[in-house]
Amino acid sequence: MKTILMILCLAATAGIKAQSLSPVVIAASGDYSEGTGVSLSWTLGEIATETFGNGSVILTQGFQQPVEGISIGIDLDLLVYLEGPYSDPEMSTALNLSGNIPLFQPYNTAPWNYAGSESVLSIPSPDVVDWVLIELRDAADAASAVSGTRIARQAAFLLNDGSVVGMDGSSVLQFGITYNQHLFVIVWHRNHLGIMTASGVTASGGIYSYDFSLSESQVYGGSMGYKNLNGFVWGMMAGDSNHDGLVNLSDKPQWTSLAGKKGYLDADFTLDAQVNNKDKNDNWNSNQGGQSSVPD
Repeated sequence: MKTILMILCLAATAGIKAQSLSPVVIAASGDYSEGTGVSLSWTLGEIATETFGNGSVILTQGFQQPVEGISIGIDLDLLVYLEGPYSDPEMSTALNLSGNIPLFQPYNTAPWNYAGSESVLSIPSPDVVDWVLIELRDAADAASAVSGTRIARQAAFLLNDGSVVGMDGSSVLQFGITYNQHLFVIVWHRNHLGIMTASGVTASGGIYSYDFSLSESQVYGGSMGYKNLNGFVWGMMAGDSNHDGLVNLSDKPQWTSLAGKKGYLDADFTLDAQVNNKDKNDNWNSNQGGQSSVPD
């Protein structure tokens, strides 16, 4: 047992990434044989087993680990801003204060068709701005990170300081998945253009962190669907009320039909719980021609 714990501590100290660590077995007995199209590797394990982990690496007493599945999960710490509710230095929580944020995740309709059951009995924090949908893709590079490479999705809350958090309103997101190549992160919002990390996200101290707000180079495709908000902070472009990844004339009918109404509405780009000229003039009109660069 002491030997196993020492191995685990050394692995954590060295900062070994789960995706680059090959399985290693120290066994009392075992063998490997290979035939046409098949191979068999076995070890003699202990009757009693115990599993240890440091957030990115696992070590199991007794039995051989498979090649896949070495990671026990991913803790994801994201920072992202929405243009519509942004007012330097943070985003407005007017939608929350007015009691219009739904208690069940709103991405169960087209085009997202997300069947997740994320819900709360009440909005967990006064700092919540709105729901976002986080998607993970596993690909060799950004251009290859098409929809078919998706490995996980999770609805989450966006706070006014740009933090993306879980249902408790404070914790980073946790995904019980592994990946084989590079991890790309996508942020979807119901009336802002979706964005994806420009490069694969890597772990530091067991946490996968990414700050989308630093520059346009943080986002795949650059400023095509991304916007400078105050000279120093970048955010997701508003105006996509019909959720097709474009800001154009096809979004205007939604605004026209909802103008003057209040509530949780797709044409409310400022997220202040009402649709008015500010949504049309300051967001949709100025962003026409914008489009999401998230690979299909």
